[in-house]
Amino acid sequence: MAASTTIAPAPVEPSRARRPGWIVRAHASGWLLLLPALVALGILFVLPLLSVVVDSVTEPTTGLSNYASLFTDGYTLQVLGRTLLVAATVAVVGALLAYPYAYAMTLVGPAMRSVLVTLVLVPFWTSMLARNFAWLVLMQDGGVIQRFLRLFGLGDVTLLGSTTAVAISMTQVLLPFLVLPMYSAMEQIDGRLVAAGQSLGASRARAFRKIYLPLSLPGVVAGMSLVFVLALGFYVTPALLGSTRNAMIAQVINVRTKELLDFGGAGAMGIFLLAVTLLVLGLSRRLAGTTAVVGGSPTRSRGGGEQASAMRPWLAGHTVVVAILLVAPTLVVIPMSFSASPTFRFPPEDWSLRWYGELFSSPEWIAAILNSLQAGLVTALFATVLGTAAAFGLARLRPHWRGPLNGFLLSPMIVPHILVGLVVFAAFLRLSLNGTLFGIILAHTAVALPFVIIAVTARLQGMDDRLPGVAASLGAGPVSTFRKVTLPLVLPGILSGAVLAFVTSLDEVVIALFLQAPGATTLPVQMFNSVTVEIDPTISAASSLMVVLVSVPILIAQVWRRRGTR
Repeated sequence: MAASTTIAPAPVEPSRARRPGWIVRAHASGWLLLLPALVALGILFVLPLLSVVVDSVTEPTTGLSNYASLFTDGYTLQVLGRTLLVAATVAVVGALLAYPYAYAMTLVGPAMRSVLVTLVLVPFWTSMLARNFAWLVLMQDGGVIQRFLRLFGLGDVTLLGSTTAVAISMTQVLLPFLVLPMYSAMEQIDGRLVAAGQSLGASRARAFRKIYLPLSLPGVVAGMSLVFVLALGFYVTPALLGSTRNAMIAQVINVRTKELLDFGGAGAMGIFLLAVTLLVLGLSRRLAGTTAVVGGSPTRSRGGGEQASAMRPWLAGHTVVVAILLVAPTLVVIPMSFSASPTFRFPPEDWSLRWYGELFSSPEWIAAILNSLQAGLVTALFATVLGTAAAFGLARLRPHWRGPLNGFLLSPMIVPHILVGLVVFAAFLRLSLNGTLFGIILAHTAVALPFVIIAVTARLQGMDDRLPGVAASLGAGPVSTFRKVTLPLVLPGILSGAVLAFVTSLDEVVIALFLQAPGATTLPVQMFNSVTVEIDPTISAASSLMVVLVSVPILIAQVWRRRGTR
């Protein structure tokens, strides 16, 4: 009897295997949802950035002369060195202030921790220009800081116009970007590890130094690298509190772009900043990866077993000082708006609503307020539609596409802001969009888009994927499933993204300064000009208004999100 043989079918490669139709359709619809955001970002950001790269090697002559001048021109070298030094100083000093504060947050109870977290978030609710205006008031000749230093016999120390003033303000502005990642890393540390070290004979200080500190390093590295790269591209603070004698690279880029129209030289400086940014973030990622936090659920013996009652007096004092530093600008701006004096003296000697009257009766200020509100609302609409569609599209793609495309869509967040201003100015100049409110809206949409994508994606990741399938199995169509199941679950994330987009546009000043014109002046630009071009005390009332315009939408979004998570 002949032996029968069974021939097994040849294995089919996964990539060639026949996929269910719904997977193919979901993948295709994902690309369709992504396409508008990809096209918009490509036109508004990526192509203009590539154009600046080309200008940097072709203007005024073809070659690398613009890059060579960065390291051969004496003035440029001074500016680069000063910028790198200030950024490093801000990162180091900020870390020294933030680390004990974040550590204290792990020691206290839930109620006090909520207070400390709120104080960290206050700067996010305060306009960037308002905070810098507050520091200008505090550091001016005869200001609070100068009067305070006199008590120690230091005489009249002039801070305004110095690099020190710039570094102090930048440290305060960027402090939350250090506290939050440090606290996040510390919350993941199992307090029993330090307790075990102490049980083996190590002192509390030695256990902290050998166990707790290394485990918290990923948060330290992440915070310091983020602050360093953000500080590199700062423009508003050096322009308001510094001077041309100690200019930083963002100021030089602004002058070369807007006054000299030297797109080649300015482009080389901007690309150099971008290269440093990518290098620092890459090194930070590798370093943080090699010092990964030992996981496990954090126990109630946070801080290595040290309870809030055992908090050292110096730590409690340090926490109070940092808390005051975080809210100081807000505590200055609001009282200043009720001053009757035409000067920036703080605290006010007389009280009045004079500057609010000036604010709401001046055609220039009213036009700036309306322009900002219009730009913010339209930007929020554009960014929310594009970003929400992109987030849904990313969720439908296969993982090997998701990562690169997500990085592409979030790229405006890592590019130095001054370079974004240069890129937009150079591109929109060719398109005749400079000096138009529509140009500002388009540029703000590109900058705000990543915030919407992050907010909606986070909500999608927290949603149970089985719910739409259950609705479909019960007979609900795709539209009905989306309207009655998916949308209510994702709506808090969409609202949060819309609020972030609105606030981003409302508070943005660098791009708006590059694109400004008499008919396209936003409120932050009007505030900036009221200090740098003319001394107009109306800025004090405008600063308080900005605090309200920024904080109220954020608070509403927070309340909505909490209700959505219940």
